[in-house]
Amino acid sequence: MIKSISKNFIIIIAISLFFGKCIQVPKQFEGLTPGIWRGIFILKDQRQPIVTKGKNKIVTLDVTTDKQYFTSPFNFTISRNESKELIMTVTNAEEKIVFSPIQYGRDRKTGEDTFYVELNPYDAVMKGIYDENQMKGNFIVRDKPNYYIPFEAKFGQNFRFEKIPKKANIDLTGTWQVTFGKNTTDEFNAIGEFQQTNNHLNGTFRTETGDFRYLEGLVEENKVKLSCFDGAHVFLYDAFIQNDSLQGIFYSGTHYQVPFVGFRTDSPKLIHGDSLVKILSNKPFIFSLEGTNGKMISNTDAEYANKLKLIQITGSWCPNCRDEGEFLNSYLKENPNSNIAIFSLAFERYPDRQKALERVKKYKQAMNTSYPMLYAGLSNRDSASQLIPQIDGIRAYPTLLFLDKNNSIVKVHSGFDGPATSKFAEFKNEFETTIKELNK
Repeated sequence: MIKSISKNFIIIIAISLFFGKCIQVPKQFEGLTPGIWRGIFILKDQRQPIVTKGKNKIVTLDVTTDKQYFTSPFNFTISRNESKELIMTVTNAEEKIVFSPIQYGRDRKTGEDTFYVELNPYDAVMKGIYDENQMKGNFIVRDKPNYYIPFEAKFGQNFRFEKIPKKANIDLTGTWQVTFGKNTTDEFNAIGEFQQTNNHLNGTFRTETGDFRYLEGLVEENKVKLSCFDGAHVFLYDAFIQNDSLQGIFYSGTHYQVPFVGFRTDSPKLIHGDSLVKILSNKPFIFSLEGTNGKMISNTDAEYANKLKLIQITGSWCPNCRDEGEFLNSYLKENPNSNIAIFSLAFERYPDRQKALERVKKYKQAMNTSYPMLYAGLSNRDSASQLIPQIDGIRAYPTLLFLDKNNSIVKVHSGFDGPATSKFAEFKNEFETTIKELNK
């Protein structure tokens, strides 16, 4: 009896081994698993090395990745578009940004499944390895030398900071007067605009040179956390409330951090974007710069005669510039017969002229911009200021110059209060009022 059982057992094991080698269970999905994902950008590695006698290696406890690292989280979904291509849709508050298509395949050398996605319109990519439930890789900004941020992501997680947060002890809804880098060379003023529902927090910070776009996070007890990933930047705000004062640290990727403080007020103040730059001369501002078609374009060309001119000082690396560009593009489509010519003068990070021109060309294509984009120089305020001696300098990207029909600068608007702010509608009204006055 025992011999018979042993014989049968051996036969079963042999059959199992045979089929285990010959049969492979197919993957449920082709490429990345569609659905909800939660990612974390790793800003700091907080694991501590444990040194033992004769050994020196990092030993980590069985804790979550969030505890091993200091991270900035983001949420996204994977789906397919009408062309059946895999796409990534990143969510920041009410904003949804689509990046596509996602390329994927098998690395022949390592045998690992890999993915790659261009973060158009920016000169950035996300790439790495994946299986059905997780991803691991790097966010790489190509026009910033050696700049990358590691990230990890898990499938099926729909929270941002905490899955089950503790009760919030305060409601931040309203406006806050904020100072970043107080008493330092990095000091700048801002207005925090927040909307809170239970633990969930949305909002932004408006500054005199632009806004920090759509931020999303939570309030837990007296702690405040906000984050954003828009394809160009990784932002994290880590703060707490003490005696009605907001105190924290702002992290921009792995390369920059600055403290900030704020207090609640119904009458916060910032210098208006129309007041930051002074016009020094009514001498016509004339330029002749190379466009994405390889030709030199000037605002004195015959096709622009007797037209108002709008000159956008921009850069393909700048999310606020993108927001303003989308507004200008929409304005032209809604007003096709307007007597306005728009030009974008792009200041880029690549010192090589041909690389910079190629970057501007790709950006224009990705944005589907209907007006000329011209390469104007390196991306710093000094380069832009030297190009325009009629004003006392460029304070922000973007900056919008309003020129009359004689090409004289009549108004300068610095920065941009985009759709994430309470002032976007006001900007649009002021813009249309300015155009009407110049057309008189």
